[in-house]
Parts: sequence; C-alpha cells; structure tokens
Amino acid sequence: MPFSEGNDATRRPMCPGSGGIRSFPSMRKAWAVIAILWIVTLFSQLDRQLPALLVKPLKGEFGITDTQFSLLQGYAFALVYTAMGLPFGRLVDRANRRNLILFGVVVWSAMTVFAGFATSFGELLVARIGVGVGEAVLAPAAYSIIADYVAPARRGRALSVYYVSLAIGSGASLLLGGMILHMLPAAGLQVGGLVLTPWRTTFIFAGLPGLPLVLLLLLVREPERHETQGIARASIGDFLAYLREHRATFWRLLTYPALIAAIGYGMLAWAPAYFERRFGLPIAQVGVTLGIIVAAAGLTGTLTGGALSDRWLAQGKPAARFRVTLVGWMLIVPSASFWPLMPSATPCFALLAVLVTGTAIAQSAAPAAVQDVFPNTMRGQATAVYLLLAGLVGIGLGPMLVALVTDHVFGDPAKLGYSLVAVAVPMTLFGLWLSISGQRPYEQTLEALRRGRP
Repeated sequence: MPFSEGNDATRRPMCPGSGGIRSFPSMRKAWAVIAILWIVTLFSQLDRQLPALLVKPLKGEFGITDTQFSLLQGYAFALVYTAMGLPFGRLVDRANRRNLILFGVVVWSAMTVFAGFATSFGELLVARIGVGVGEAVLAPAAYSIIADYVAPARRGRALSVYYVSLAIGSGASLLLGGMILHMLPAAGLQVGGLVLTPWRTTFIFAGLPGLPLVLLLLLVREPERHETQGIARASIGDFLAYLREHRATFWRLLTYPALIAAIGYGMLAWAPAYFERRFGLPIAQVGVTLGIIVAAAGLTGTLTGGALSDRWLAQGKPAARFRVTLVGWMLIVPSASFWPLMPSATPCFALLAVLVTGTAIAQSAAPAAVQDVFPNTMRGQATAVYLLLAGLVGIGLGPMLVALVTDHVFGDPAKLGYSLVAVAVPMTLFGLWLSISGQRPYEQTLEALRRGRP
C-alpha cells in the first residue's frame, strides 16, 4: 500500500498564525517515506564523486588539464544543477513533489549511463550537464516532503537521518568506484563487439539503478502541506520581500553551507589525485579508503548534528538549529588547515576523517534550520537558493579554485596539497564568522515566524 497520511495520523498543533490544528502523518509512515527518499538520494550520489577517481584515465583519453577536469567535475554539473534548482524550487512549492522526483530519477540515470558511452570531452560535459538537470529537483522536493510528514519538534533528527544518505552516497561513490576499478581487467569489458574500458563501465553501473528507484517512489504519496502561515501560494515577490525583511539572517544562513560545500567538494574532487601524486598509492585503494572514511565520518557527523539539533530545541536554547554549526566549525577549521601537510598518508586520512565529521555536523544543520524559518509555501524556493549558492560556490568553485591555484599559482601538479590548504583556510575562517554572527538574527527571525508574522 502506498504511504499516505491515513487515519492514524497524529494531531499536532501548528505554529501560531498557521490556521489551526492539522494532522501530521504517523511517524511509522513518515519513517517509511524518509527511508524511500534516503535510498533514492543515496543512489543519486553514486555518480557524483566518480570523476574524482577517474582523473588519470579521463585526462589520458581526452587530453585535458587539471583546470579542464575541474570543469567536468564542477561547473558542468553545478551551473545547470543550480540554475534548474530555481524553477524546480517554484514547482516544489505548488506541484506534486513525488512526481518531480520521478522525473529527476529518469533524467539523471539516463545521463549517467550516457557518460559511459561518451566519445569526446564535449559529450562527457553534456552528460554531466544532464545529470545536473535530473538531480536539481531532488533536494528541494525531498526536504519539503519530509517537513510535511514530520512535526517540527522531531524534524531535526528526521532531516539529519535523511541527510545521512548524502554522506554515505558520496562515500559509496568512491568505495564502489574503487572496487569496480580494482575488479575490472585493465583492458575493460567486451560486450558484443563493444569494448568498455573500466571508466566507462563505472559510469554505466552507477546509472543502472534508475528503474528500481522509479518503482520504489510509486509507494510515496504527496502529503498535505502544513505551516503555510495562511499563505496559499507565495509569489517570487513575496519570497524576495521575506528575504529582505530578514536579510541579516538569510545571507548568513544561506551562505555558510556554500563555503562548507566548497571545502568538501574541493577536497573530495582532488583527494584521490593528491594521494596518488604525493604518496604513490593506487587509485583503487585510495577510492576504497576514502569511501569508508566519507561514509563512516559522514554518518557520525550527520546523526550527531541531528540529535544535537532536536535536543537543544527541546531545551529551549537560542537558535538551536543554527547553533549546531558552531560544533562543526570547531572540527573543520584545524583539520582543513593541516590534513594535506602531514608527512605520511595515515595521518592525512585521519585528519580527513575529522574534517568530514565536522562538515557533516555543520552541513546537516542547514536543511532543518532553513525549513524552520520559512513558511511552507516558500520552502522550495528557499532550498533552491540554498542549493544555488552551494552549487555555484561549492560544487563548482571549490574544485576549480584548487585546480587554478595548482596550475597558475604553484605551477606544479605535485604542489596540490598546498593548493588545498590555500583554498580551504580563508573559507573556513569566513564561514566560522558567518555562523557566530548569525545566531542572534536567526533567533529573531524564528521568533517572528512563531508569532505568525510571515
């Protein structure tokens, strides 16, 4: 039976000004839906980090530089991912969110498989662009659906459990890619008269789960929208006016995740190449090791952030959701500054684990923090803006800045570690300031929303 709100929904009071008491679905049904969205998001991440393991074969096959590769890993995906997020965010606020996710699954799966058959660098860019189109709808729709399945008091943990799929998915991407590259013969697979090299086979395997995911999503039903603050639909003008009124909150709240994304994506895009270039480690071994680190540390950090978020909210601590970010920065600042400078691979991997834990704590706080300070009918647009900044600065600029510093400042691929530090340090310090200075404005915005002033 598809998961819908049903008769066993729990009744919980809405925020003041929301138009009375409405039913949230039971937590049993909520967790079932979260589990499905978790699986879908996990598989959406499988292709995300694959190019990081394929720097050498892709550069060899297409004759590209580090900077050109950073375009493939970053902006080819990020520009479309973020640009499409804005119209998709609008649709999320007014259309069937489950069906939007179905569309996204079909597109990104097909384009991931297409990447495995690319015969030129241009075709590979087109494939990455197509993946960006498909994945752009997932996060705004998923966050919005979960917020309407889970009452506010439990939302931090629910969203953090869902967010775990991002961390484990990134780790699984590296782990799966490393295992495939290890198991495949160097000459690749021969299918009929077609020879598929290992890098092509890796992309194809990552895109194949699309059909099962579509069937799984058919079990999810569109939930009733809650916490609308009396606004049936919010126009772009309404949304922009709300941002302007609370600009002290939102430019901090929506910007700090972009800096964390830049650190995280810059690190993951180049960490495999760093360990290969500096320590001579086989790329398959690096992929498996990094995959385990990203999955385990990401899981630990994300669940820690969600638990702290709900606990501090229950204790009535000021800006509880946003306050969690400060814990993350305490781990991020030192580890991002020193991990590439360690004398051997083992302490590098250890500090990377600390860095991933910190980024997971701070980054996983963002979805719940954003959902809590926007009326329901603005949440899709808010998530789209959040992802726009994270995509442009994080997914796109993070990997590219590292490559630009390597190519044009140090001028030596062997200096990649110094490039990673040079890019990360100013970002961590700025992000820490954003989170510290944003605590009071965030609490003021939250209080205004509680009083029913959208």
